[in-house]
Parts: sequence; C-alpha cells; structure tokens
Amino acid sequence: MGSVLEDLAINLKGGVLLCLFRKLTLAQFRVSADQMAVLFLFGLLVSMISGYFMNLPDPEFNSYALTAEGFSFTVLLFSAYLVGRLVLHRETVAAFSVLALSVGPPTLLAWLVIESVLLADIDNATVYLWVYGGYVLWVLAVILWCLRTLADGMSRRVAGSFVLMLFTWVMPVWYLAGSTTFWYPGDSDDETDSYAAYRNLNAERLLFSQPAMLDQALQALEPGRDGVTDAYFIGVGAYATQDVFLKETLFARDLFDRRFDTAGRSLALINHLTTRDELPLATSTNLEAALRHIGSVMNRDEDVLVLYMTSHGSSDHELSMSFWPLPLNDVTPEMLRQYLDDAGIKWRVVIISACYSGGFIDRLRSPDTAIATAAAPDRTSFGCSNENDFTYFGEALLKDQLQQEQFFIGENISPVLDTLTRELKAHAASESLAANPSGADETAWRTGSESALRRY
Repeated sequence: MGSVLEDLAINLKGGVLLCLFRKLTLAQFRVSADQMAVLFLFGLLVSMISGYFMNLPDPEFNSYALTAEGFSFTVLLFSAYLVGRLVLHRETVAAFSVLALSVGPPTLLAWLVIESVLLADIDNATVYLWVYGGYVLWVLAVILWCLRTLADGMSRRVAGSFVLMLFTWVMPVWYLAGSTTFWYPGDSDDETDSYAAYRNLNAERLLFSQPAMLDQALQALEPGRDGVTDAYFIGVGAYATQDVFLKETLFARDLFDRRFDTAGRSLALINHLTTRDELPLATSTNLEAALRHIGSVMNRDEDVLVLYMTSHGSSDHELSMSFWPLPLNDVTPEMLRQYLDDAGIKWRVVIISACYSGGFIDRLRSPDTAIATAAAPDRTSFGCSNENDFTYFGEALLKDQLQQEQFFIGENISPVLDTLTRELKAHAASESLAANPSGADETAWRTGSESALRRY
C-alpha cells in the first residue's frame, strides 16, 4: 500500500509540473494498472470534496455524476487505444491514461480557484467568456504537452494524436459529461418556494379572463389622426419567471409614450405574476387580436406600428411565450408575419430581443418593414437575469441607442420614418414653446429621440 501511495504522490507532482509545461520524461512517472485505478479514484475524491464545498450551505448529491465520470474514463481509454494503435505505440493506453489522470486534479482545482476568486464578483458575460475560453485553451495545451511528454518531443505524430484525441475524447466528454457535477445547490430551509405562487395559480380563471381584459385595453386605444403620421406601440414581455422581460417591456412602453407620442396608442402584453390582474397576458392569441384591432383603428396609409418583443428564443427560431403552468404557444416568424398581414398593417417597425432572433428577419422582410434583432440567426444574446433591468440588447437600444446589431430597413418605410421623425420633433418643440414662451429651453428633444427611431 505504501508503494502505491508513493507512486501516486510522484504522479500527482508530475501532473502539476505538466500543467506548468515543464519538460519531463515518461520515466519520471509511475505507469501501471494500479496507478490508473488509484488516480481515477483520487480524481473522483477531489471532484466530490471540492464540489461539496462549492455548493454550501445545502449541497445535494447528484448520483448521475458517477455515470458521467465512468463515461469519461471509458472514452479516455478508448481514445488512448486509438492513438496507440494508429499513431504512436501500443503502450500508449496505460502511459497516456496515467499522464491525463495526473493532470486532472490540478486543472480542476485551477478552475475552482478562478471561478471562486477571480470571477466571484464579476457579472459580465463577456469577461466570463474570455476567462473561460482562456482556461479551455490552457487545458488543451496541457493535453498536447502530455502527448509531447509521451513521445519525448513534438512531431507530426504528436500533432495527429492531439487531433484524434480532440475528437474521440475531449469533445465527447465536454458535450456529454462536462457539465455534470457531484453536487448542486439545494434549497435552504429559510428560502421561500419561488414556484409556490405559480402552482397556486387558478390557470383556468386566468385564461378565461383574457378576452375581457384585452378588450378593455384595446378599446382604450385612440384612432389614428387624419393627416398625421401616428405611431402605435405594442410591447410583449413573454417570459414570466424572469423579471427582466417585464422591466424591459414596461420601460420600452413608457419610453415610446414619452418620446414618440404613442401615449393613448400603446399596449403592453406581459407574462408576470405581478401584472396578471392588470395587463393582458403575452400570448400568441392576444398578440394576434391586438394586431388585428390596431390595424382596424390606425390610418393604414400613414401610421406606423412599433412591435417590441422580448423573451427567450430557440435555435429553431421560436419566441417563447411562457407563463407556467399555462399551456401557451410559442411564436414563430411565420406566425408573426401572418398576424401582421391579416391585420392589414402596412408600416411596421419590429424589434425582437431574444436569442437567435435574427431568424425572424428573412420571414418578416418587406419594403414596408424595419426590423432590429438582438442576435444573428445562429447566435445567442445575453442579459436574461432577474437582477437586470434590461437585456444587453434592450439596454443598448432603450438606454444607449443601438449601435450595431442585426437589422433590416425596407426601402419604402424609410421616408415614412422620416415623416414621423419630423412630426415628432415639431410636436416636441411646440410643447416646449408652450411651456416656456421665452424660448430659453428650445426643446427637450436633446435626448436623441429624433435619431433613435430613424435608426430602425
């Protein structure tokens, strides 16, 4: 037993040195079946203990992690066998397995230090991605260094072995078992059940209240004025369990009411516990009915609809309409285009803040439409957190004015937006003059509202 532990200590020391890219030889390690087993068990122990402390005060055990670890070890052995059979030599299975298992504990502990110390007070997705990306590159470099140590130098065979292991070991483990941990945060006794209010919802009554609630909100909308290019606004905050979508939608509605004269012609559809008795829900049915009503009261040749939608989006380009436990339908680009067409709304400004929202552009594209989205068709967006007042896209658009995101402006709607901008500017100037006849405060339009809408 003493010799096994002594060999374990030698291998772990060697693993640390490999992580520091020290030049070692295979002779400086103890390669045996016993060491493969002991290093594997030691790695499990390190993962269990560190995960336990990282998830205090109430860690809960995840038994599925045992399966994930077994899968990772099996894939490592298989990949080492392929490399030995096809590229290096037959002794590679035991030798590389010992090297890889030796660097496992130090690379794991390094990430725990980074996450708990360097990233502890950082709430910035970009910084996190850069740090995590740097860590991943370091781990890959360590694997390459292990192969270099195994072959006693760099060569084309080592490079080929690295590529083979990348596809037969690293990537399968990363995608299928990389996020599985032994412990996860449990519910503390003093924490409230955040889903109790949702479980206690009278879903049937809430759904049946929607026609009357929506009709009351729609009847309050003012008709378009002849000879004036009016803007109508619909804000859709569609994901109930995260406050950011509620905050962003209400801010957007108030912003357009204040700066773009949509007061009396604006509507908010919200999925949230706090507004369920005050505002209509963000459902595909309510959205369709709201668009149809606005299409009937606006001057279709003059007036512009601004549709602002914020929620989670999927890679197959569906915008989530979620208020669990209600069974709501998500909105697809085809559905939204059909709703707008059926409503007879000609001039459209569509703004969608969601992951993969760029997938809506091609389906909604027309000469009479301007579209801005938070992400490309194959990219995610960020900022969906209860602690945030806006998604990152919403903050750029609503607070800082959008600089560069996914957008499309139809050739026919451009002059209509110009007309709307001029009328809004004149309206703001006349109100300012009425409030201050001396003209000392020429206009309150310095906030940038003239250029903000024109961008879209």
